[in-house]
Amino acid sequence: MHYLSSLQHSAAKSRSPRAGNPHHGLVETSPTERLYDAAARCSADPYWANSTRLIETATHALTDGLDSPGLRELAAASQSDRIRKLRRLLLDALDELSVPRPEASPGQHIGGTRYARLPTDTLRLEITPSEVLIHVNDLEITEAGAGMGMHPFNLFVPTNQLVATTEPRHVVVARCTCGESGCGSTEARITRLGMAVHWDWYVDPPLGHGVSFDAAQYDAEVERIGNDRSWQRPADTAARLVIEAVDRERFIPAGMELSWAAVDHQDPRKFLVALFVKDEQFQVFLRFPIGDQAPERLADDVLRTLHQPPRSWRAAFHSMTVGRRERPSMAGRRWRSEDPWG
Repeated sequence: MHYLSSLQHSAAKSRSPRAGNPHHGLVETSPTERLYDAAARCSADPYWANSTRLIETATHALTDGLDSPGLRELAAASQSDRIRKLRRLLLDALDELSVPRPEASPGQHIGGTRYARLPTDTLRLEITPSEVLIHVNDLEITEAGAGMGMHPFNLFVPTNQLVATTEPRHVVVARCTCGESGCGSTEARITRLGMAVHWDWYVDPPLGHGVSFDAAQYDAEVERIGNDRSWQRPADTAARLVIEAVDRERFIPAGMELSWAAVDHQDPRKFLVALFVKDEQFQVFLRFPIGDQAPERLADDVLRTLHQPPRSWRAAFHSMTVGRRERPSMAGRRWRSEDPWG
């Protein structure tokens, strides 16, 4: 059995099936909960100001059986009225009806009632060899946000970052069109609350308000796209197998951590594994010939090498400190410097 196969076999024995969600569809909501949802979708950001949405919120609430002076005044307002006035009327109406004002968080409990955006938005994910496109209500929000989607590796390796849990998770879902998320990005805080999954935006928002999905529909779409391997080239498959199967704890005694694994952009004939020595501030590189071997065989060769003591590796290193001529403490005799100063 190959080294990689033995690791996968051991992992499979300890993996338990994921329980399905028996709940489907939306629960019945009250007029005040629907008003809260509408108010939460009226952005406080002037860039996204929409007088029509504010006025329609009041009109629908009155039709829904709610009534207050603020609601009536807002429903009768003109679209030419100042946005600040319309927002104030909406907040007054919420106060008059004892409906909490929407917060940055996706939901809150008041007097035993949970107020949150209703899960009425739809999610569709599309994958390409270079990016994951995210469509919310048929709007491609990755382009509307920072500019382009994240590379599939960033979202799905080693684990699917879009999976929603009750613990909020911040995920970069879009990046600058230059390809670097550090240059510009759209970040979503993903939170599961009951039968809904909420996304709230941070930095370069594609919409003026957060969005909320039915948990069953969301889970199915995220699982579907997570199982889609169509974007993977052979070297991508090898990289995924390495990242998923590598024993990261073996690097701890040497003070190293795995940074990434991919085709060497300087020499596409080679596969590069990069590690970082945090305390000593070194980057360490191992290169493997790709040739015409299957990705599973390449990953197996990489994992076998990484399983050996670092001193036995044929590796290169680069100091993060300009001008330093020292070697990493774990370097073996076959390690060489890639620093321009030697």
